[in-house]
Amino acid sequence: MKAVFFYVMLFVPFLISAQNTEYETEQIIWEGKTYPYRYHHLEQYFNYHPEKRPVVNTDSTIINRNYIAIFEIKESTLYLNDLLVSLKHSEDKNQSVLEELNQKKGPLPLHWVTGLFEFGIGPEKFHKHDSTLVYYDDYIVFEVNRGKIGRIENFSYNEMKLFKDYQHRRFVQKNDYKRLLERLKKNGMSEVEASSHVYHYILFYSRSNFLRKTH
Repeated sequence: MKAVFFYVMLFVPFLISAQNTEYETEQIIWEGKTYPYRYHHLEQYFNYHPEKRPVVNTDSTIINRNYIAIFEIKESTLYLNDLLVSLKHSEDKNQSVLEELNQKKGPLPLHWVTGLFEFGIGPEKFHKHDSTLVYYDDYIVFEVNRGKIGRIENFSYNEMKLFKDYQHRRFVQKNDYKRLLERLKKNGMSEVEASSHVYHYILFYSRSNFLRKTH
């Protein structure tokens, strides 16, 4: 997989601002409740298996992917529970096409996914100076290794900020950070936009081992 694919597909705040387009999140089920989820694991799969993509995205960005994936954490595994698309002449994504991906039927384990991910709990809030960046009072942060769930932690907003700050300080000292900034700028971001983007998605980009809470 080309590395640039990851960067382009994660430009969500940048692309929303540039295109003035409404962004639909994926969903994730945790302990029986459904939450908005901003990681798009199926794009990795469709990059390897383009013939499996259920609908054609109109401009190769994550905003216009034309589906909603519903994930679930259960039995120490990250699953795809459902994949929803729109029927003809409808904008509502309520038609399941999961069986087209998983001939065995039932949830599909995401064995290709590895890294640190998070989702927010509670009402969405927006930063005063950037309405495209959402934050929450509480977060679930979890590590995944080839689809298997490792540690799971609950973070308050302040704990999450400390955690991301620490991850970011470590990451900016690496050559990977400089290379990432250059790739982001080549794809149209300014220096400020690229730096902000990396910080916002630092759990994805740093790919560090899970840390204890920082108090």
